[in-house]
Amino acid sequence: GSSGAISATAAAIAAMKTVKSKEWTVPTLAMKMKRIPAGTFKMGSPASEKLRHDDEKLHNVTISKPFYMAKQEIKLNQYVPMMRPGYDPLFFRKGSWGFSLPEIHQNGPYSPGELGKDTRSLTDKPMDGVSWKYAVEFCEKLTAREKAAGRLPKGYEYRLPTEAEWEYACRAGTNTPFNIAEADFDKIQKTYETEKDDGKYKGVLPFAYVSEPNKRWSITDQVGGNRKPNAWGLYDMHGNVYEWCLDTVKPYSAHTKTDPVVLGPGEKIIRGGGIGADPRLLRSAARHAVPRDIDYYGMLGLRLVLAPKVEVGT
Repeated sequence: GSSGAISATAAAIAAMKTVKSKEWTVPTLAMKMKRIPAGTFKMGSPASEKLRHDDEKLHNVTISKPFYMAKQEIKLNQYVPMMRPGYDPLFFRKGSWGFSLPEIHQNGPYSPGELGKDTRSLTDKPMDGVSWKYAVEFCEKLTAREKAAGRLPKGYEYRLPTEAEWEYACRAGTNTPFNIAEADFDKIQKTYETEKDDGKYKGVLPFAYVSEPNKRWSITDQVGGNRKPNAWGLYDMHGNVYEWCLDTVKPYSAHTKTDPVVLGPGEKIIRGGGIGADPRLLRSAARHAVPRDIDYYGMLGLRLVLAPKVEVGT
């Protein structure tokens, strides 16, 4: 079993299975999810958005069915018990050089001094160093457990978000560089370019966790932390760790799409920026792609959706 398991009432399950409840807490993981309504949005960035990339061509996308997205990134103490039953999640945070399993490798060990007195806070940090394959396997294991318990909406599964679902949920109705409408991108960018290390990120810290990467290890922050969520109640859509999407990278077209997803060989999309990312890479529209077998990035994790099934294949 997984730590932190909870029970759900019959009424809560019934509301979730019709995708009508505004919130759902997954009993297996005690993972809180928020309902994301169906709708249409402009994906990408306008030509006027400063420091945009060329691969962000603005186009209309329709998400035809509501879905749930995890309020926070997957935590260490949610991932490890599911994927490696019996292992202490903190083993991977304390670690020792060369002894971590490669597929859940951490970006260097934490020394006893780094652990401090409250080791529980470390398990509230996002799981990182997960390859795309193992992220998908985690979703499949959770789907199997929840299906066996009779807690899946018909035609839905736990999986990684599509790139379109991710950006739609991240934006939560905004069309600005960040999902916090009052964030002043120009001011934030200027500060980033002119300040010394200590102050360069201060403009984004109210809603996005970033830090100067340490040469020996990457120090992420507790999921959610004390940061501001977007309008749909999602935390850390900017910063902390990048998040895997289902999609293989492909240029956008200008045509309207409904529930788009790009599968097949090639690098996989990661979204949201992570620790050490500059403001440009934290934007809602910013795309990045990496090899799917990457399993050692200390700034790459995952966030789940409970959404219509997608046949991923390989």
